[in-house]
Amino acid sequence: MISANTLIFMLGGLTFLFVFSWFKKAAISVFKKELASNVDEKSVWSKLFQVFLVDWFVCILGVFGTGVVFVAIFNQLY
Repeated sequence: MISANTLIFMLGGLTFLFVFSWFKKAAISVFKKELASNVDEKSVWSKLFQVFLVDWFVCILGVFGTGVVFVAIFNQLY
């Protein structure tokens, strides 16, 4: 059976991913405007790959960090 700490950790990770997806939705709309105005496609794709790597690291660290914070708060209150 799943423990309360594991459930709270997963809830923290999902909360972070939900909030981060709102942020990315706004960032994508800005990037679409830049992509439409830029004629040099090569620089756009390298920039897009860099954004992907940064977002990937942010998601990994954010999910673990938020999960740990949620568990720490839960354990302090419990």
